[in-house]
Amino acid sequence: MKEKIVRIANHPFLKYSWVGGLFSILNIVFVWLLIDIFHFSTLISTTFVVGCLFVAKYFAYKLTGFIG
Repeated sequence: MKEKIVRIANHPFLKYSWVGGLFSILNIVFVWLLIDIFHFSTLISTTFVVGCLFVAKYFAYKLTGFIG
C-alpha cells in the first residue's frame, strides 16, 4: 500500500498539477494585492503579474524536469 501511495505521489501529472495550481493561486493573490491594496492601475498590475509569473512558471517547470 505504501509503495502505491509513493508511486502516485511521484506521478508527473500530480507534480504538473501542483505547479499549475500554485501559480494560479499566486496570480490571484498578487493581482488582488496590487490592485486592491496598493491601488495600482489594473492594466499595469495585471500585465506585470501575469508576465512575471509566466516566466517563474517556466523556471518551475524546468526545475521539476518537465522542460529539458
